[in-house]
Amino acid sequence: MSVPSGAQQTDLRRRTADQSGAPPSGVSQPPVAQPGIAESTEPNRTEIPESRRTGPSASFVPLPKAEVGLCATISLCVIGYMLYCTYRFSEDHREQLNVQDLAPGWTLLGRKKDIHDIEWREWTKRMRTSFPLYYLGHVVLGAVSGRLMPKAKFPLYGLYGLASLTLCLGWRPAGVVLFQAAVFFLLSRLRRPALIWGFAIVAMTTVYMEPGSTWHYNLLTSYAKYNLYMVTLTLSCLRGVSFAMDFCRETEPDPAGYSLLDLLNYNFYWPILTSGPIINYHSFRQQRLSQDEVGLQNLPMVLWGLARLLFWFLCVEVFLHYFYIHAVCVRMDVVEKASVFTLYGLIYAQVQFFHVKYVVFFGLGSTLARLDGISAPPQPRCVATVYQFADMWRSFDPGLYKWLVRYIYWPLGGSRSGLLRQIVASIVTFVFVYYWHGASHNLFVWAALQFIGVLLETLTRRFMRLPAVKELEMKHLSPESSRRLRTFLNTGPFVALMISNLVFLTSPQVGAHYAAMLGRPQVALQTMAVLFCMGQWTVEIRKQVPLT
Repeated sequence: MSVPSGAQQTDLRRRTADQSGAPPSGVSQPPVAQPGIAESTEPNRTEIPESRRTGPSASFVPLPKAEVGLCATISLCVIGYMLYCTYRFSEDHREQLNVQDLAPGWTLLGRKKDIHDIEWREWTKRMRTSFPLYYLGHVVLGAVSGRLMPKAKFPLYGLYGLASLTLCLGWRPAGVVLFQAAVFFLLSRLRRPALIWGFAIVAMTTVYMEPGSTWHYNLLTSYAKYNLYMVTLTLSCLRGVSFAMDFCRETEPDPAGYSLLDLLNYNFYWPILTSGPIINYHSFRQQRLSQDEVGLQNLPMVLWGLARLLFWFLCVEVFLHYFYIHAVCVRMDVVEKASVFTLYGLIYAQVQFFHVKYVVFFGLGSTLARLDGISAPPQPRCVATVYQFADMWRSFDPGLYKWLVRYIYWPLGGSRSGLLRQIVASIVTFVFVYYWHGASHNLFVWAALQFIGVLLETLTRRFMRLPAVKELEMKHLSPESSRRLRTFLNTGPFVALMISNLVFLTSPQVGAHYAAMLGRPQVALQTMAVLFCMGQWTVEIRKQVPLT
């Protein structure tokens, strides 16, 4: 069996952004979600200033309705026009796209479908086979065991997840995942974080670098199974670190809830085993202990959630029949023919597709977990309402974000140990994000741009908080004008956010092409004006002013 090409491996390694979870950018605000049963953070570090909590921030000032209405109208018109340009561009250049990136679509629509995105293509294939039966089996097992032997429900879940993974991939790949979990358990008993992190880095190195990557690939019989195996193994690595590091923080020599069986229950919990989202062990353990009976009271909510996911699944499928955004972006000779608004449309469509894709991916497991009383991290927030780097990291993949904050960012000092320690903590966190996602060239460019954007936001925020600057702002600007100024200043990091996401979702070449277009004065001014309007509209929706 041959090893997948570099392009295939690069596509496979794109889980992210946020799949991303990520480092924070605030200085005085700890970048941690609100504490509660679902998530516990560092001692004495859970207090969150009002400006970062859900709801209106203290600095929010509404603008005149006519101004907000004008910004919303401009934003909606621009979004509609650039998506139309993208559709027309897909139609006009369809014959120039790679044949293997388009396949016959639904007979009802009578159109070809963009199948270039490997994650979506392989996930839909699994959902058309026996994969849904594994989810159904998990639900039935939970209902039966919850009534007959509730104490054994989660241990049975662990065995069921391991058995299901064995049936999906084979005994050797499932054995590797089991072996990795067992090593994390043994290392946790030594209470040496350096050894735990060392093994995690070695494990990821064997996944992504030769000869380890070839060895892993040869364990499988098809590339589709390799895809599933890689995602499962790397997610399992995060769970192993979470379990081991939480055990190291316990003060008792042998605390309850940290046995090998507890780790297997957590690691092989089927709803989140193969696609996420990540739930830190501390949170999983607390929720598991507080839910001894089947959460049938959540059944209406679960059914509604599944119906919602079906709706978004159908939306994505229809979208791929009319917008060939992935097939277009792999052909630089075609991308170079795109107008400015077509390129805007490609960027917007790419990030919206990525968002909805992970709403579906994460949503299935998160929804079914509610039957067991397990509250997974929130699903990705719509990217149309994200206008800051820090917000993107917090809201796109909250599970991975909380994992990074708990196990990397805060232990290295975070944002309460001075600017230098904050920068170092952010660098280390981004290096891990880059390495965990696959350590490819485009991921390096993406991670570097993300760090620059976070740093730019942090420095700008610090500058705006200087007493002299605040005094000038209060003396010469009204609250409304201050909001306009901060939104305008945020358009710079917003552009960096767009370029970095474009690099992540497509290639550095496409990102460089867009950056070159921004070098034209007319395009730059046009972009800033559009982003300002969209930013003001988003600020009005979220009731939070940027750079505060």
